[in-house]
Amino acid sequence: QNNNLEKYNRDKIFFMTEFKRVLFVAAEQQEINVAKAVTLQRAEADYLLTGVGITATTYHLLKRIMEARSCGNPYDLVIELGIAGSYNMERFPSGSVALISKEYFADLGFETLFGFETLFDSYLPADTYPFRGGALERYRFDDKLEEGLATLFKEGVGLSVQTITGTPAREKMLREKYNPDIEGMEGAALFYVSLLEHLPFLQLRSVSNPVGQSDSSKWTTSLALKNLKEAIAALCKLFNL
Repeated sequence: QNNNLEKYNRDKIFFMTEFKRVLFVAAEQQEINVAKAVTLQRAEADYLLTGVGITATTYHLLKRIMEARSCGNPYDLVIELGIAGSYNMERFPSGSVALISKEYFADLGFETLFGFETLFDSYLPADTYPFRGGALERYRFDDKLEEGLATLFKEGVGLSVQTITGTPAREKMLREKYNPDIEGMEGAALFYVSLLEHLPFLQLRSVSNPVGQSDSSKWTTSLALKNLKEAIAALCKLFNL
């Protein structure tokens, strides 16, 4: 019975005509400002500044979701937004916006004499709920919304890391392990919390730099934020937010 319930929750498709109460989530103030610039006039839009990283995002997001529910005013949709690094500059160049289809806790595992192993390589079954194949996959919406999302965005695979990648050796290892497109520091927390709470969610990441470029003065942050703002506006129009 539990296995059937887990499969239902993992494969759930949300057939909703209205997403009245929406929570916009970001790690940094400049990213929250992008959401506010587009949606501040919406009475039912809330904003959550989590701070950087998986731990902070997990705590603050779950706390806000529980508070809203306890007040009898739960959220219908969570949208996480932010800038990020790209592993695939041909598919996701600077300024492009990715809709994250699945996320990995990229550095959760074991360092061995034979290299890095994830929890799912030797410790946990890869489909341990809510994971599938060691990844966290986003919920799907009805056909109309999914067609709209496919028109607006390319989907990409996200890695959430505790430490931003800064060496060629680590970049190579992560590429070979996960075949990723995007690197950030919070996305897997959004996926994990939202999947376990059965709450519709989306994550948009706008590319500011190639992965491995640790000198932030060389990032195209202004372009990434500008295009992220446009992406949020398009997403709000599609979801009638």
